[in-house]
Amino acid sequence: MTHGTPSGTVQARRFTGPVLVAGAILLAFVSAACTEQMRQAFSGPPNTPEDLLAALRSDRARIDQTTDGMMHKIDTYNQSRKSGERTIQFSEVFMEDLTGDQRDVLNELLSKEQDVSYKALLQKMISDRDSIKDLQQKVLQLEQRLPDSFVVAKKGDRHSDLAMNYLKNDAHLEENKAKDLLAKVDRTDELVPGNHVWFFYDPNQDTFRTYVTQGEAGQTPLAVRRAKQRQLIAERDTLKTERDTEHTAREAAETEVASLETRKQQLESDINLLQQNKADLESNVDRLSKDLAFRQNSLFYHAEAERSLKDKGVLSGVLAHVKDVKGVQYDEALDLRQATSINLSPSLFGLEKINAVRLLPSFYQEGRDYSVTMSEETGSAQLMILDPDLFRGREVLLSVGG
Repeated sequence: MTHGTPSGTVQARRFTGPVLVAGAILLAFVSAACTEQMRQAFSGPPNTPEDLLAALRSDRARIDQTTDGMMHKIDTYNQSRKSGERTIQFSEVFMEDLTGDQRDVLNELLSKEQDVSYKALLQKMISDRDSIKDLQQKVLQLEQRLPDSFVVAKKGDRHSDLAMNYLKNDAHLEENKAKDLLAKVDRTDELVPGNHVWFFYDPNQDTFRTYVTQGEAGQTPLAVRRAKQRQLIAERDTLKTERDTEHTAREAAETEVASLETRKQQLESDINLLQQNKADLESNVDRLSKDLAFRQNSLFYHAEAERSLKDKGVLSGVLAHVKDVKGVQYDEALDLRQATSINLSPSLFGLEKINAVRLLPSFYQEGRDYSVTMSEETGSAQLMILDPDLFRGREVLLSVGG
């Protein structure tokens, strides 16, 4: 994925890793013929979609938990400082677009701190800061495997504008339809350059979701919200002090409280949106898991009259050996978890009676791997799989003679 493209340009997801390779191959199995190369792709045990979903949830939760813990440590340290002593500012730790001197504030304080307990507290802050950075890199890689598309936010970008651009230009919706969908989803007021703004429109369900993750920004969305909250709280405290002497300060404080309530509602809406995203991802995981199980436990076959196969050049004319199967579509499937036999009616092959059924390739042996029985009364035939494990995920050709 290439970052730094113009705002509003949806990034095409590159499905990397065993999980997404398996997902892509599954879709190919559903929509088209199965090939030898596709079967080989299932030879190794890939990471499951459940692993990806669990890793994303776990790492994002650890980032938020470590961020909150680090903020608490900053407050604890600052409260221990005497008048005139150096304290730690929120932006000195959580903003990554700083100078080298600013980024080294924790190391500088650590080298000067004499109190053993506060020295340990600073060391833990440094450890937390490094852990957050490592987790941010890991989550950034995992986000690239999500099924949604995203754009990289630039300075001045608005969430609503980016979402509208996606719905009109990428989902190809009319403006009125796009506005209707956009009105039903929550958007954030706080975008930081480098944030990933994600989109997913499902035309079958006519549903749309959009949300924001850190991307290449210098801080997580949670850290941005915390910084904004701290700024609002500081402003509110100042207004409360001024209220004792000025009547206008009362009105300003009430306005600030209303702003905080709005922010609370926005955070609650963000939680609902994330829960919906979680449900959508789990639904996709369940579907992919079922498709994978079907592919791994089914026998795919093509049944056709022997004369027709010879006319098409699939079988040789003399000994009826396999000659060329490039044009054969293995469009029938037998789920070996549910059944182990295939019934063949002569009318399906333009025959009055079926006299023989050959299973190709010829290395499968009748009587050991499978058996064939013919009905004199109906002229039909039944192929019975004797060793289901041998045929799971395989493709065979049934040559029917009359």
